[in-house]
Amino acid sequence: MSVFVKICGLANEEDLRGVAALRPDAVGFVFWERSPRFVTAEAVASWRALVPAGVLKVGVFVDAPAEEMQRAVRTAGLDVIQLHGFQGLEKPCVKVSKVWKVVHLGRTPIPSVAGAAAVDAFLVDRYSAESPGGTGRTVDWSRAREFVERCGKPVLLAGGLTPDNVAEAIRRVRPWGVDVSSGVESRPGRKDLERVRRFIEQCRRG
Repeated sequence: MSVFVKICGLANEEDLRGVAALRPDAVGFVFWERSPRFVTAEAVASWRALVPAGVLKVGVFVDAPAEEMQRAVRTAGLDVIQLHGFQGLEKPCVKVSKVWKVVHLGRTPIPSVAGAAAVDAFLVDRYSAESPGGTGRTVDWSRAREFVERCGKPVLLAGGLTPDNVAEAIRRVRPWGVDVSSGVESRPGRKDLERVRRFIEQCRRG
């Protein structure tokens, strides 16, 4: 049952140190100023040495200009940019290893084959008018499974995942990876390391 595991919304050095020791496959940093998990590229740059080799550093952006994303990639040493909001599927003019695009099922049009070619992976999340991510609300797992089967690209499942439901979500959706933020927090912007540990264990059972 082992899948790719991303722990997102890391907003301070202490949490990053603890999460990095648990060796997820990726850690995510939110560069959207309205998020309670917002961090600056300069802060992430000062924490880079805490991230083990082989663990991807993912920058989360919401309708950010290409120049802003490129500066964050360069300053923070990002490996992946994750696009939320209403960006199109065209390849952004940013020099980075990988591009992931969020899809809100039932709201975002299902990408065409041509559109899918512009990104390396998709992330299925629950839409909210208040926040583009980190809402703690689950997606329709049946629709997510259909998307996984039709997409032809790696798909990460997000939205309302916790240590208590992630095993069932993986069983039902069969995603390439999972992404969690609020589901392993003690409060917005602060991680509960015991919940992070349990979440990763559930993902890597079997």
